[in-house]
Amino acid sequence: MDAGLDVVAPLTSRERQILIHVTDGHTNKQIAIALKISEQTIKNHISAILRKLNANDRAHAAVLAIRRGYIPLGRETEQPARAS
Repeated sequence: MDAGLDVVAPLTSRERQILIHVTDGHTNKQIAIALKISEQTIKNHISAILRKLNANDRAHAAVLAIRRGYIPLGRETEQPARAS
């Protein structure tokens, strides 16, 4: 059995939105700026995402999200503002 196949709970639309940014390689700060929420809120969402997907880290969560179809491939996302 592939590790991380069991989803503990469904992802919210906000968590899926954040996962899109994670799969695009954006930092927590970049995601926070793009979504106009605090960096701590992003960290809280990332923690929930990791728990729900049974993922070890952000990269693992991104792979699982793509495999499971949470994140469509070939999509266009808004580029976050550069963190200063």
